[in-house]
Amino acid sequence: TINNKKYFAIGFENKSSGFEIRSKYAKICIGKKDVSIISNQYETIRIFEGFFDYLSFVQIRDNVNLKQSDYLILNSAALITKNLTHLEKYKKIELYLDNDQTGDKYTSLILEQFSCSLDQRIIYRGYKDLNDWLAKGK
Repeated sequence: TINNKKYFAIGFENKSSGFEIRSKYAKICIGKKDVSIISNQYETIRIFEGFFDYLSFVQIRDNVNLKQSDYLILNSAALITKNLTHLEKYKKIELYLDNDQTGDKYTSLILEQFSCSLDQRIIYRGYKDLNDWLAKGK
């Protein structure tokens, strides 16, 4: 509560025990900025720039009965370069990055380095990201 007003946010833990915090008013990190990994010991990993894109995917996945996988939420697209070795163990890498210059850059990087990677942005072409597509389009 600030000045008798209540504020709410959602937090998502990263692998350095920091938290990515999002609200209508703010987008911050408490603690060290890092990626978030949800490891279920699958041979497929799906990569998202932010956790709202991941949460949007979970809603879609549950509605169309897609298979489970591991998940990498970047929390900042630039963090992908520090986590490339983590991707080496996967037989399939699905990319759900943003439809912008940064998303293009890191999608190309992964596609070039991993022959098992797939660009899934065709699903939400014409929208900024998966969350934008789910909220406005679909």
